[in-house]
Amino acid sequence: MIAAFRSPRRRRTAAVAVALVAVAAFLLSDAPAEWLVVEDPPRAVDAAVVLAGDPGYERTYTAARILRANEARLLVLTGGEPGPGDSSKSLRERAIAWGVAPERIRTEEVSHSTRESLVAVAPILRLEGVRSVALVTSPFHQRRTSLTARKALPGIELVNRPASPSGWSPHRWWRSDRSRRIVLAEYAKIVYYAVRGWI
Repeated sequence: MIAAFRSPRRRRTAAVAVALVAVAAFLLSDAPAEWLVVEDPPRAVDAAVVLAGDPGYERTYTAARILRANEARLLVLTGGEPGPGDSSKSLRERAIAWGVAPERIRTEEVSHSTRESLVAVAPILRLEGVRSVALVTSPFHQRRTSLTARKALPGIELVNRPASPSGWSPHRWWRSDRSRRIVLAEYAKIVYYAVRGWI
């Protein structure tokens, strides 16, 4: 029996089996979803930038808390799509309802994607003399946002502040259809952004 496992073919088969088990164990762990989440220690910045696609307004709520705590002087909202959570106008209304002074809010209304949002806010940030921003988005969206912002906002210091509380958690992500779709879609989008040279 020992001699049989010494054959190159059997060793390769055993190595492939071990590798497949390791990959399956990795995929059925929290690690793939946790990698998407990037969070830096809170600190004061010039502006909090909220990415649209916020139907539950958890991103906007988190940013409003940052403004109310005077951890940022400006709130910059993105979103050119119509509808609640997707338009910067809807985010602005909610932020004001949560106590952010209107004069501290800036918006862009032309973007339809993460990259477009960050490109669209760049001139606003330059005009306002912003040198540091808190990127506020959903936890699963934070990695792609951060990577994209590095290229779209050169020279600006980035602080990752994922929405909290959030309706999504990386814990046991594979057990929910919604969470599986979210995680797999984010990985696909990261690959697409890499191919396009946007990250």
